[in-house]
Amino acid sequence: GQISYSGPLNAYFEMRRREDSYELWNYNYIFGLAQYLLDRINDMDSIESVPVKTTILDVGAGDGRLIYFLRRAMHEIRTSNSSSTAKSINLRRKSGKSNRSTKAKMKANSQIFTMPTLIATDDGSWKAPMYSSKHIDVEKLSAVEAVVKYAPPSPEQRLEGGSSRLIVLCSWMPPQVDWTADFRKPQSSIHAPGESGLGIVDEYILIGECDDGTCGHNYLTWGNPDAYESEDGNESSVPVVPYVEDGYQRIELEDLSLLQISRFDCKRSSESKTVSFRRGA
Repeated sequence: GQISYSGPLNAYFEMRRREDSYELWNYNYIFGLAQYLLDRINDMDSIESVPVKTTILDVGAGDGRLIYFLRRAMHEIRTSNSSSTAKSINLRRKSGKSNRSTKAKMKANSQIFTMPTLIATDDGSWKAPMYSSKHIDVEKLSAVEAVVKYAPPSPEQRLEGGSSRLIVLCSWMPPQVDWTADFRKPQSSIHAPGESGLGIVDEYILIGECDDGTCGHNYLTWGNPDAYESEDGNESSVPVVPYVEDGYQRIELEDLSLLQISRFDCKRSSESKTVSFRRGA
């Protein structure tokens, strides 16, 4: 069975004896996810009339290392991109070609794009060890509390305080638990329950095994029709899955999934995935 297909990586995870440890944050995956997030922010900014502040919130973050690694990777990517642009300008200058438009473009990009704010949160229920580092900070909040605290302002408040957006990360959500319904609640419902409108979160990204109930709820989180349970016992017709009903689109981030290494990977299979759920207009 599983043991015969296991290897040193599986033994490493088991020897650590940490119930909060499921994903190995490797270099390629971290930089791939960081680049994806930066590209998504650029894409979303391109359709906005004014710059938008972005908060990336990791809920159920455990020891907070994912946000720590992403912050470092994003800084390195941005620094590398800026250096490449500067080198391009220097080459143009040496060749005697006009670089006025290039410099203007670089200046405009630096003014428009603002690095996102990255925040790690966890309620401490899994007792993940905390690192004594000034660079790793985990705010003690449940998933629901974190989303409410960092939710973008409503359209009315937005006129006063500027525009902002929220992207949520969640790695290995507890089994048979669904936090995503709170990600998709209308912004106005925070202060006025029952109100309808756009979901709080612009995009949420789930990391872990999917569609089988290992991470999150098989139906409420992933929309697996085989897991639908009707209140009246009539399961002959499955309604529109929750995330679709709330106006979100599921997108498989296959390039990132290929880079993942999880606790349960073995010679036979690799099940951990990265899946995005994006809010429609």
